[in-house]
Amino acid sequence: MTGNLSSSNSTTKLRAALCALALATLALFSASCQSNESRTSNDDARGIIVVNAPAAGEVRRVLVSEGASVNEGATIVEIAVRSETPLVTPSPGESAESRAARNLKAADTEIDAARAEAVRHQAEVERLTPLVASGDASQGQLDGERALYEHAQQRLQHAQDAKRSAESGLLAARQPDQKQNNPPPLAPREETVAARASSAGTVSAISARVGDRVTAGQPLATLRADKP
Repeated sequence: MTGNLSSSNSTTKLRAALCALALATLALFSASCQSNESRTSNDDARGIIVVNAPAAGEVRRVLVSEGASVNEGATIVEIAVRSETPLVTPSPGESAESRAARNLKAADTEIDAARAEAVRHQAEVERLTPLVASGDASQGQLDGERALYEHAQQRLQHAQDAKRSAESGLLAARQPDQKQNNPPPLAPREETVAARASSAGTVSAISARVGDRVTAGQPLATLRADKP
């Protein structure tokens, strides 16, 4: 009877030891998996490059496509940053009539430049359209030129509005009782800034499209960094 009890106790202790060993092995395996997952996640995070907008504006061109390989510093997206400035800078002691006449001349110059820009981009759109159909040019190139043509049309419209304002200012300045200084008409000015890749890599996603309005710091594209 005593031998049976002793044997039973030994068996129970052995089972307990085996269970403890199994639990310890399982815990070690789980910790190892979590560590690997964490390391993979961190490696992935280090391999992602986000290209952000350097300034608020309108996307003019997207120069790459998904899957393309780019070098460090490569331009990914071009953004047009617009502001309005006076057509001419007033001179000290200048009469209202003289300033209005200069505004009118500046408006005519701006109209000529905007019209030439519109004609140039329209011709490029007409040239690219059949090339896209035949596969000799990309749709992105055509979309970019269309956006530039639309911008030139808007620039022309603004210049024509500025000319009408300048003509009104000149007419008012010539009135005998006109004594106040009328503010000069404003004309749009535009600067193109580039969103560039901070490191070499492969473009994995593009979230910007031609014509989109973007804010400073907004993500435009994602790249997968090249392995060292």
